[in-house]
Amino acid sequence: RAALAAETGAAAFEAARGLEPGDIAVYIGIPFCPTRCAYCSFVSQSVEKSFSLVEPYVDALTAEIEAGGRMAREAGLRVRALYMGGGTPTTLTASQLDRVLSAFEGAFGSALDACGEITVEAGRPDTITAEKLAVLRDHGVGRVSVNPQTMEPRVLEAIGRRHSPGDIEAAMGLAARFGFPHVNMDLIAGLPEDTPEGFRRSLDRCLEFGTDNVTVHTLALKKGSRILLEGLAIPGPEAVGELLDYAEPVLRGAGYAPYYLYRQKYMSGSFENIGWTRPGGECLYNIYIMSELCSILSFGAGGSTKMVAPSRREIRRCFNAKYPAEYYQRPEKWRANQAAFAEFYRGNLE
Repeated sequence: RAALAAETGAAAFEAARGLEPGDIAVYIGIPFCPTRCAYCSFVSQSVEKSFSLVEPYVDALTAEIEAGGRMAREAGLRVRALYMGGGTPTTLTASQLDRVLSAFEGAFGSALDACGEITVEAGRPDTITAEKLAVLRDHGVGRVSVNPQTMEPRVLEAIGRRHSPGDIEAAMGLAARFGFPHVNMDLIAGLPEDTPEGFRRSLDRCLEFGTDNVTVHTLALKKGSRILLEGLAIPGPEAVGELLDYAEPVLRGAGYAPYYLYRQKYMSGSFENIGWTRPGGECLYNIYIMSELCSILSFGAGGSTKMVAPSRREIRRCFNAKYPAEYYQRPEKWRANQAAFAEFYRGNLE
């Protein structure tokens, strides 16, 4: 663990060297998924139960982005990275994705001159289509995440996902066809019904795709998740340790190195989440947010805006309304947050 901390710390140091005062990152949150996974307690809505919320949510989100872009330009800020996460952003239609990304480009304008990274969590393979990937490429998205969490059919069923390993393979084929420079795949160690042998098969299969980013999460037992509410059986700490002990040497042997890590409450075996990358594949946004190197301006329901002044060792936070309907019914909340963000930088770009 000490060695992992040192390696990821070196990656953070290198990322920090490329930042200047007034550099920020942007997060756009899409709190919708096809279904709710058994391990999830995020603020996200199942689209099958809340389809009517999506269009008014997109309307409110584009309005917030347009106002935030004006604020950032007037404050003299530069966007270095955009990350669109969720939920599952690709639950939006192709036209809705186009609206959101067009609003971002139009609102931030010249503030994007130094933006070298746009990442979108495609996430669930059952939401990925050629039409949506074409929109992402047209808007300069350079990194997508296709997140199987496991390649084992029995485990996918246990966690409430409706896609198959074949769907994951098809999604990865589409991503390759559209030529995304970087593709990330997520796995979770310690899922219900998983075994050391199953996790090994999942990791080995992910590496066969040639993806340059692999994130190995440890299951976090979150309050409100179906795992806890229904008492689903999960591997014990020793088994989780065995999974992670397999992952590290295999990833290193395939040319990957750890570049960021973080821990959450109630993680199985008190382990951590680790982002692994091949040389040149680092997602800067992940380093910025985990190492608190610059401010993160967040848009959307449940968005957590983080204001960071490294020279003053100062960090402040403000939060958008939590749920989609509350978010678009109360725009005064995000307006107040943007005013606080502008005030934080007023006269403080040292």
